[in-house]
Amino acid sequence: MTTGWRLASLVAALALALAVIGLPLRLMLLPAYTSALVVRVDAPARAEIDAGQARALAEGVRAFVADEAGAALPATLPDGRPAFDESATSHLDDVRVVLTAARTVTLLVTGAAIVWVVVALQLRRRRELALSLHAGALLVVALAALAALIALADFDRFFAGFHALFFEEGTWQFPADALLIRLFPEPFWAASGGIWGALSLAGAGLLALCGRRTRPRLEGERE
Repeated sequence: MTTGWRLASLVAALALALAVIGLPLRLMLLPAYTSALVVRVDAPARAEIDAGQARALAEGVRAFVADEAGAALPATLPDGRPAFDESATSHLDDVRVVLTAARTVTLLVTGAAIVWVVVALQLRRRRELALSLHAGALLVVALAALAALIALADFDRFFAGFHALFFEEGTWQFPADALLIRLFPEPFWAASGGIWGALSLAGAGLLALCGRRTRPRLEGERE
């Protein structure tokens, strides 16, 4: 294996890892996911609203941050209580920007990964393809394990650090009685983190399996 092909394999491994980490986010932005989880974490009781209203509000937030046409956030609840004020709307607008960027990056790296697989197969570079698949899987596992260790050691610090990467200080912190906090409490994010990690690890397992199935077919191929 030449240095150039080895380097290409490692770059492809990074693209594969980013794709595996990014694709679960698309699944977690599906309406059914958000609506089901807010009820599961007892958001209706926390926000003092019924389950149907909690689902509707959560779906409104999901559609807003997913940048879907016509999505809007109510300023007040039907009973006159405050819903999403200017600061909450501003933060969710920032979330929308981050998610749009993440979606673009995920599409780009996924496309690049697919191109790499096709080219490697066409050129009979299965050794390099196997290397990229295995290295991508290991990278996903390493990142997931690191995130899990930090979160388990101090979830609040992990949560704050994660937000600090993407949002300005003071723009993402809200009082405990804010609807945004009651609708999406800490258990919602803890569960989402766990699901994201599980899906990412499943993707890593798939990469490793594909890499393993690729390696036996090396005989007679070019170095």
